[in-house]
Amino acid sequence: MKLKNNLFLLMPFLLVLVFLVSCSEEIIVKNDQKQTAVIYSLLDQADTIHYFRINKAFLGTANSLEEAQIPDSSYFKSVDATVYELHNSDTIRKWKLRDTIIANKDTNGIFFAPTQKLYYFETTTGQPLIAQSGYSYYFKATFDKIFAVTGSTELIRNAKIGTPSSPGSSFSFASNNIANFGYFSTSISVNNGSATTMNISVNANINEFRGLDVVKNKIVWDINTTDVDLNSTNAISASGEDFYKLIKSHCINDNTITKRQLHSMEIEVTLGSEDFRKYILYSKPSSSIAQNQLNYTNLVASNGMRVRGIFASRHVLKVTKKAYDQYTQSYYYRAIDLASMRELCLGQYTGNLLFCSDVPVDSKESFYCK
Repeated sequence: MKLKNNLFLLMPFLLVLVFLVSCSEEIIVKNDQKQTAVIYSLLDQADTIHYFRINKAFLGTANSLEEAQIPDSSYFKSVDATVYELHNSDTIRKWKLRDTIIANKDTNGIFFAPTQKLYYFETTTGQPLIAQSGYSYYFKATFDKIFAVTGSTELIRNAKIGTPSSPGSSFSFASNNIANFGYFSTSISVNNGSATTMNISVNANINEFRGLDVVKNKIVWDINTTDVDLNSTNAISASGEDFYKLIKSHCINDNTITKRQLHSMEIEVTLGSEDFRKYILYSKPSSSIAQNQLNYTNLVASNGMRVRGIFASRHVLKVTKKAYDQYTQSYYYRAIDLASMRELCLGQYTGNLLFCSDVPVDSKESFYCK
């Protein structure tokens, strides 16, 4: 009885509390009539074609899902954009962006597809973008002859893959006696130079034979993504047992396959600048109960425009380790060592997947390709 009386006395306060914290279901759209440019570009000195994604955000009165399917809703009427190569503030080269239509946009999204307009400029392998101290790249664009956006970035400098180098060493994933000594791990070392974020992956390139026909199977082994200190050497361990498990999970048993060969192993390191690292950090989904989302951009808008996106740099380093190229009859230092090849062809995880070795020095082994 006492509990009922207490609840009765608390009822007015509970009603006030519910009134104060209740949420309105009314959605108010605030349109301040500002244009918003959405720009994405990552420069890499290893590329010869440098792409820019340039769109505008739209706020219409019709069905948004329907408007998203109309390309004109996301494009500016005119784009006048230039990239300047600067050395200590002096202009060395400049490139006016041109537009092109590509047809590789994912059709599963809510926006128009599969075609999209991109902007680009070109360099050559003989005269690439310059990744040296004192050099930077300045982006300036005017939209619909009114609105302006600018941005600047330096390229990734002094990054290098250390080990396993090419052709000096192989991946070593297995011992000669798995039962007693187990699997090995191979260390991949990278000096990240001026980058502050890094992803390391290893691609296993496998040839699958169906009679005389060959199908190439590229298996991507994503090993590590991490933030790094400037000019630091980072050693990442690639587990041998994980390698064989990965191969097993990506090579199906298919009666039409007559044999498989490991063609090459490719170390791929993707490095990102500090602006790119910050953009990734602040673009992650919010885990806060308030769902506050910060927006980061290194682009600057003027003349009454807003801007979202990033103009920064990344750099992709690759080292390819082949074993033997039967088509050119060229011999390379082998991709994986002899014990690791034996485990690939005969071992517990992949021994039933018809792997054999085409490395000439393995010709006396039972797993040599006949």
